[in-house]
Amino acid sequence: MKSDESGRAPTLKDVGKLAGVSYQTVSRVMNGSERVSPETRDLVMAAAQQLGFRVNRVAGSLRTNRSRTLGLVMSDVANLFFAEVVGGVQAEAALNHYSVILANSNENLECEREVVTGLMERRVDGLIVAPAEGEHSYLSRDLPERFPLVAINRMIDDAVCSGVLSDNEGGARLAVQYLLERGHTRIGALSGSRGLMTSRERIDGFKAALKEARVPVRREWIRFAGLKADTACTCALELLDSADRPSALFATSNTIAEGVLLAMRELGLRRNEDVDVICFDDVPWARLVDPPMPVIAQDTNQIGRLAVRTLLGLIERTHTPGDIVRLPTRLLTNQIVLPKRAVQSTASQQAARRARLALKAQGALE
Repeated sequence: MKSDESGRAPTLKDVGKLAGVSYQTVSRVMNGSERVSPETRDLVMAAAQQLGFRVNRVAGSLRTNRSRTLGLVMSDVANLFFAEVVGGVQAEAALNHYSVILANSNENLECEREVVTGLMERRVDGLIVAPAEGEHSYLSRDLPERFPLVAINRMIDDAVCSGVLSDNEGGARLAVQYLLERGHTRIGALSGSRGLMTSRERIDGFKAALKEARVPVRREWIRFAGLKADTACTCALELLDSADRPSALFATSNTIAEGVLLAMRELGLRRNEDVDVICFDDVPWARLVDPPMPVIAQDTNQIGRLAVRTLLGLIERTHTPGDIVRLPTRLLTNQIVLPKRAVQSTASQQAARRARLALKAQGALE
């Protein structure tokens, strides 16, 4: 932080004097208040930058009893789905002048409780939690009454909280409809864990879509494979290494899809020829495998952003705890369509290559 000739760090009043506004207006700008015009905000921010002013969050939290910090607990930051949600959370928090402290529970309930305790000791103003599997009554005991809490991806049954989720059943229905339209009637599913809401809802949607199409639901073709690729691979090997195997599989997460593909490679099975696969979760590698793999995409960035908006509403007491938002999913077939110019260019290159080979055969080229 810059200082004047006396060595004193610039204050709100210094910024206000340079910008031509009161220090109260500067304070409102620095705290993200909406009661300031864009023009005034720009003036204040320019003056602050010129003076090298930085907000003293610690002092501010002592005055307002707010730290302007949010706690974010992810159940598995190595999973691309959660990593993308984190991006949405951080972007929306920054837009509202909040900082985010990220913690990972690694799908372990005891670890989750420890990191929640650590975040509370850091005086976060609210929590966004992607809960691990298990019973969460500790939240009702450990958190203050009406403490702002938002669940994402899975709801928390044992605490009063709001939630931002995906339409899991609807997404599963889209996956089954896609496979049915490709002519499959022998369809199986690999899901995560019976104890997880997302796994149960996606399997419920899977079964409902098959029943509506009057296609038999084979219970032995529905497996709970755990949350990691290695356990999913083991489960898929057991299911696919049989003459009486499904012709198509619905993998209810990207990590399970990884396990399925590993099992198919080990068994020498070809996707789309021996077994069709569709995955819940849009991941970049689904477009890179050959042929590209269809996916059910969730709006991960919007999940993160809505979670922050909901949490800020709880902090400001403009929202009521218990509200649940479900975002729609969509089918992405990931089929690559080359632009017309690219197709023509490729055809031209092939024609030129054939001409060169013909001339070379005639001895016209060396």
